[in-house]
Amino acid sequence: MSEDARDYLDEEEVFEALDRFKASIITGEKLYFDISLFEGIIDYLLEEGDIETSEIAASQAICIHPNSVQLQVKRAQVLLNKGDAREALINLNYVEQIENHNPDIHLLKGTAYTIEGDVTNAIKAFNQAVEYATDELDEIFFHIGTSLIHAGEVELAVEYLERGHKINPKNESILYELGFFYDQLGQYKKSIDCYNKYLDIEPFSNTVWYNLGITYNKLEQYKKALEAYDYALVLNEKLHQAVFNKSNTYANMGRYREAISCYKEYLEGDPNNDEAYCYIGECYLNLLKNKEALSYYQKAIRINQENDNAWYGSGLIMWLEKRTQESIVYLKKAIKIDDSIADYWFSLGKVYVDEQRADKAIKAIEKALELEPENTEIWIYYAEIIYKSENKRAALKILKRGCKINPLSANLKYLLTAYLLETKNEKEAYNTFEKALKLDFGQHNEIFAICPKAARNETIKKLIDQNKPVNS
Repeated sequence: MSEDARDYLDEEEVFEALDRFKASIITGEKLYFDISLFEGIIDYLLEEGDIETSEIAASQAICIHPNSVQLQVKRAQVLLNKGDAREALINLNYVEQIENHNPDIHLLKGTAYTIEGDVTNAIKAFNQAVEYATDELDEIFFHIGTSLIHAGEVELAVEYLERGHKINPKNESILYELGFFYDQLGQYKKSIDCYNKYLDIEPFSNTVWYNLGITYNKLEQYKKALEAYDYALVLNEKLHQAVFNKSNTYANMGRYREAISCYKEYLEGDPNNDEAYCYIGECYLNLLKNKEALSYYQKAIRINQENDNAWYGSGLIMWLEKRTQESIVYLKKAIKIDDSIADYWFSLGKVYVDEQRADKAIKAIEKALELEPENTEIWIYYAEIIYKSENKRAALKILKRGCKINPLSANLKYLLTAYLLETKNEKEAYNTFEKALKLDFGQHNEIFAICPKAARNETIKKLIDQNKPVNS
């Protein structure tokens, strides 16, 4: 119900009118209600999600009060709830001719345009609503923000929500939306600030505590994340997802035993959650308890044959246990389910290397690089196995490709320097080494492990001295 209508009507009066109206539909009788009561009836029907009956109410209301702008606006609201934005716009354009300065008309027009994907006209309408509004500007900005969010215009929505926040810093709805969408935009500190401001006003919101935990977790402030989830659970012990998220946080902290305990607690309420079994498997794997890890990965697979992560985890354990043939089967199954994950291909390539199946290893590793060319670990591994196979020229080509794609990687350049020195390409080696030193001086000792003679190379020593940081 609109706030204006509620200001003038007694709640019981509206409920009584609503009951009478619903009864009249069954009997076919058409009853008279004044404009405010019809508004109340329509609002409550919309709140109940009864769009069909609200449309009947709007039609009857306009038949009885054909000159009421409020009811025409209400009918447009019903049409928007019905999903008929085009018809709503026709209705709103008509009433706009009668009462152009009514902000509600322009708000609804803006909403209709967002539904149609016409953001340009939506903004024009929304700005007119702001221009004509005399009060409750924060609520108008909130309405605009939520409409734009539904249209997928999150950054633009946040701008309007921020304007509403400036007008009324204590508007809880705006604080909640800003907290949530700052998080979505990766502006985590702003998100936390909004959630904390919300909690200063209403400290007993389990949803806000829960969301706050998620944002703290993304910032790797794990202790604060745990505290937030605990508050959420105190306020709502049935908020099982908070238990699941606590488990993830413990795992992120490396506190794997506590994570396992927490996951098991979560599984008491959701015993068929294959992801939880999978994450327990990962925790056991990190604790070097391969048998237990495999057991939980297998439980995940029994629940969901399409859990690629569980197949992948099982494949890793088989590889660690030197059961390479079985590992290949599991890893291939993971890839069959989702072939877009570089780690799956990279691990398969490593297993093929152990199996001395070079052609298959190279294909798998190349596929991993195709999916994740920024992963320098893969480039380094690839170059090393090719170099060890005595194909030094090919190894150099691989590293040069990797450096071209990852020009800011000091690790790749240091390895390339070592290989260039080993293959007597001194001039290119010195040039590459100097670039690496400028990127990350602290890792220059890496080349000495690969190429011990570099430690005795006068040019290398000179370059190290020349590029040594001032404070070192």
